[in-house]
This record gives sequence, C-alpha cells and structure tokens, in this order.
Amino acid sequence: MPLTNSADAVRAVVAVAASFGVNCSAPAVLSDGANVIVHLSPAPVVAKVASVTTLVRPDPAAGLQRELDVASFLARHGAPVGEPSPEIPAATHTRGGSVMSFWRYLGPGGPVADEWTIGSMLRDLHGALRGYPGSVPALAPLRDVGEFLARAETRLSATDKSLLAAAFARLTAELDQGEPVAQVLHGDAGAGNLMAAGSGWVWHDFEDTCTGPVAWDLAASTASQRMDSARILSAYGAEVDPAQLAVCERLRLLNLTVWYSLYAERFPRLRERAAELLATWRTS
Repeated sequence: MPLTNSADAVRAVVAVAASFGVNCSAPAVLSDGANVIVHLSPAPVVAKVASVTTLVRPDPAAGLQRELDVASFLARHGAPVGEPSPEIPAATHTRGGSVMSFWRYLGPGGPVADEWTIGSMLRDLHGALRGYPGSVPALAPLRDVGEFLARAETRLSATDKSLLAAAFARLTAELDQGEPVAQVLHGDAGAGNLMAAGSGWVWHDFEDTCTGPVAWDLAASTASQRMDSARILSAYGAEVDPAQLAVCERLRLLNLTVWYSLYAERFPRLRERAAELLATWRTS
C-alpha cells in the first residue's frame, strides 16, 4: 500500500466527507505521523488516515475498524472516550488508496494529564474494557516490531537490526515466562492519548487495542522519565507484578525505537531522535 502524505490525505478525506454531505471548506492537518489527522473545519469532524502505519501493518483498515468498534462500545457504556463521528458511518473508508476513519472533533489540545489522573482513569478504563465482547489480538503493538524486523529495507545497519531482534526475542520470552493475566487493554495508554476536552479528560486513539497484562498499558507512562511512576501505580490502585512492568517498559522502549526508525524514513527532522533511541540498545 502506498504511503499517504498529508496533501493526499486532505484530498481523500474531503472527498469522502462530501459524499456524506459534510461541509469542509477549511481542512486543517492537526498532526502527521503514524497517521495523518485532519480537522474537516468548519464541521466538528476529524479524519484519521493511515500513513506510516502502512509500512508495518498489511491491513491498516483492520486496526482502524477495531478502534471504531471499541470506542463505540465504551461510549455506549458511559466511558470518557473520543467517539466516532455521528455524521459519517462508523466504518473505515477508502479513497485513492488512503484508508480512513472519522471522529468527533474534541477541540484543541490542552495540558498533559498528571500522574494521578492517568493512573486512576486507566484503572477505570480497564474496568470498562473487561466487558468488551469483541475479538482483539494479543499485544498488537508487538506485531509492529516483528513486521519492522522482517522488512527487507530499513535505514538500520545489519548489526543494529540484529541487536533489536535479539532484544525483542529476549524480552518477549521474559514476558511470557511471567504468565500474566490478560485482559482487553487500550494498547497505547500514554499521557498523549488522554486529552482534556470540554467535558473533561477523555481517552482516544484505540488503534492499538489488544489483550495483555495491565502492565503493558501502565508502562506507556511509567517508562517515561518525565513521569512519577510510583504515583501512577498508586493511583491505579491494583497490584502489578514489578518484574512484568519492568519487561513491559523495555518493550515499550523497543516499540518506540522501531516507530522512530519508521518515522525517520519519511521525516528527516526525526532522524536524530531515532538515532538516539537506537543507541540505547547498543549499550544495554
């Protein structure tokens, strides 16, 4: 599947939105990374278009549809989440090779959630997700790592690729040895996916929804040097295996390393950060 750039994404989402009678006279790209996020201004609708994700996800529509399904379930049960747009059918749409989904516009980004908010809201989210009846894959974000390592062409040297592959094998084996209790997870529950909206804090970006140990979701924040992990765990309130959390934090770093390596293929400005992350594995 061709990599969608922001200009192609805007043209595609405007065309699809128009087919459902949604007026979009001033589209604005809100972000351009794994996906291209476009506000279909003046309509209260945001489009999410698969972009860099297509490099490691053979079927990006599957993840986008699963996100729509999970968010719809949570919204029906009163969980604070970003919801699919009511103006366009809650399904994936394709135009000119671009795969997309449509969501309610939540407004401009606000402050970053603090540790207590993250921990307590993640506990409540996990409680709501336990009732999800649909099928979700096990630790879906780790599939991205495997797909990346299997790619024939990357900017990595053979030595660095071998280092990442060895770390991936070691860490996933350690995770399996702990026999964690699995449940449905957000999949990418970092502070960046908890947004201050008009009605309060809401979770969004459920594209990585999966089953796994709760330590995987917690590690998205506890692995950050900018966060007080003890405060997050205290707010979460349930016992978490510290060994499993440590493994998940390393796997989070590996996942981040892979994604920045992917971003670096398209965005030269991110190559320095990609190199910094890669260097951490040469000394670990």
